[in-house]
Amino acid sequence: MARRLKVVVVGDSQKTALRLATELEQCGFEPSFRLASTDAELSRAVGEGCDLVLASRESRALPPERALALLRIGGQTCPVLVWDDRYTDEQIVALVRAGARDCIRKGDLQRLGAAVERELEAAASSPTLPLRPAAADSTTDRYRALIEEIPALTYVAWADETGSRAYVSPQLLAMTGFGPGEWLAEPDMWVRCLHPQDRERVVRQFQEACQSTGRFASEYRILDREGRVVWWRDEGRVLPGPDGRARFVRGFVLDVTEQKLAEESLRRLRFYDQLTALPNRLLMQRRLGRGLAEAARTGRSIAMLILALDNFREAVGTLGHHNGDLIVRDLAARLGDVLGDPDRVARLRGDEFGVLLPDANGPLALQVGERMLSALERPFMVQGLPIEIGASVGVVVSPDHGTEAELLLRRADAAVQAARRLGGAVCVLYAPEHEPHDPSRLALLGELRQALEANQLLLHYQPKVDLKTKAVVGAEALLRWPHARRGLVPPGEFIRDAEQTGLIRPLTRWVVDRAVREAQGFARAGHALPVAVNVSARNLHDDRIVDDVRTALRTHDVPADRLQVEVTESAVMADPARAREVLGGLSTQGVRISIDDFGTGYSSLGQLRRLPVTELKIDGSFVRGMVGDGAEDTAIVRSTSELAHNLGLSVVAEGVEDQWTLDVLSTFGCDHAQGFYIARPMAPADLVRWLGQGSWRLAGS
Repeated sequence: MARRLKVVVVGDSQKTALRLATELEQCGFEPSFRLASTDAELSRAVGEGCDLVLASRESRALPPERALALLRIGGQTCPVLVWDDRYTDEQIVALVRAGARDCIRKGDLQRLGAAVERELEAAASSPTLPLRPAAADSTTDRYRALIEEIPALTYVAWADETGSRAYVSPQLLAMTGFGPGEWLAEPDMWVRCLHPQDRERVVRQFQEACQSTGRFASEYRILDREGRVVWWRDEGRVLPGPDGRARFVRGFVLDVTEQKLAEESLRRLRFYDQLTALPNRLLMQRRLGRGLAEAARTGRSIAMLILALDNFREAVGTLGHHNGDLIVRDLAARLGDVLGDPDRVARLRGDEFGVLLPDANGPLALQVGERMLSALERPFMVQGLPIEIGASVGVVVSPDHGTEAELLLRRADAAVQAARRLGGAVCVLYAPEHEPHDPSRLALLGELRQALEANQLLLHYQPKVDLKTKAVVGAEALLRWPHARRGLVPPGEFIRDAEQTGLIRPLTRWVVDRAVREAQGFARAGHALPVAVNVSARNLHDDRIVDDVRTALRTHDVPADRLQVEVTESAVMADPARAREVLGGLSTQGVRISIDDFGTGYSSLGQLRRLPVTELKIDGSFVRGMVGDGAEDTAIVRSTSELAHNLGLSVVAEGVEDQWTLDVLSTFGCDHAQGFYIARPMAPADLVRWLGQGSWRLAGS
């Protein structure tokens, strides 16, 4: 015969009550339910008699913590079970301390019947009388058993200088290999097991918490019985004695070793070259920035050297990529030996290595450069054959040659090119005469200015599609210059020179105006398509770009959210403070901001949180690199996508050239994609026709 059961469900969902009723009926109960969603309803329902209270975090007005507090204040002893999937281990401990008898996950409702049976039996043993000492011990044992099933270590420590333990739960054995008895036998056991590099900091934090009778919270490393490193997240509350002074610290510890290892793996993926295990360009850029700041503060100098292999690509074409990788690894080891520390060498790109030398002047840097070149005098052995590979070294010194990272990198590269023009195998200190002065490029810039003034430039558009809906969600405007002799000249051949001469501002103003005007034309043709324009690093130093965008939008009566501004990662990081100011001005208008070519610059996703960015575009070189044996590039694309989503950014993958890549990107959760496989850049009229007859529909249509 079914046993009757009066249940109060804290919440306002009848659907919840029906689900619980079904589960309890299957366990042999005949439940009757009352719903309580306010303080008064809960007090009244429990006061009128019930066997059990079920509380869920779905109730925002009356969460379990508040329900437990109300019952405790009212002196009501009705057992409370909490059920939800979203609580953490820390929250479980807090709920049990507040009076909950058990915590049940929604996906584990088969435990509900057993938990109810246990509580009814406990209540039947002493339904109305106060707990006798033996019963109190039994209740304490149940609480302790429940806490000891939680995957976290709980402890009580004396508030003394060493935090000696008065109690530790049995999880200690699985977490460290030490039994609770061993841990409690030695008053300073906790301190002795702290990692030497963390010990002073953690003990100081513990003692400061005890002095302030506040909370103790720290992440640190513990050495287990085998000497292995285990990461702990430790949170405790200081409990004062009758005199008001700290007496105990009661807390819990989570093992966060796997999380720390995952963070370290991502860090190495982001900041280290996967082939050589050397720091990559991104990490060297950060170290250079810190070194320049320190040099400016102390008045000292800092030198940077770039070593570039000569004719390395030709050698790889002959020997094959595998043998080329072997040469690069061997060279990395040799350079590390020269400098006495491999971590001082960075691999900037395939055939380039960089070195930072704090407190070094020009002559000292040249001596180090000569030693680096001497490391290549011995041939590289490939399949038993000696291979000769030469190199050139360029040197810059700050502040003599500049105080900005981008400028120093460019001038170091100019010094490398000067060394190559001398025949290679030499080390050259930068001088102004090493800057390239090409009369033909000056003439080309003059022609570009004439073409701009005559309105002879064009914009082509490459569509961007949503990988989930298969809809076109925008198009990137790409500048084209139809030259009488050269044909259609891409921007890569003239934008850099335009930036150096100041022509970039009128050029960008023209691009913005034309793109907004053609967006208006797309809308009149029935395609309200957002367009994206590229903004250079020089534009981010000129807040007039904000006024230019505002003027174009007003002139052509185009909503601001129909325009997106794309700026490269390296352009942003050249002057992050200035970039935030200019991009903030654009964002305030409603213009969306995208970071282009992500992965080739020097920022981190954490730095992007301070910018008004809504979208991140993974550089096409990584996307194309996934094809074949591209495990490194695949890992970069996947991890970048995941981390960007954690920051609330949408992710665009550039350079999609086949269906396989498109499918892989979908599995990674990338939001959008663009590339030749979807569509090549096309003239505005061709884009309108493509939208009307292509396999990709327009978003919202």
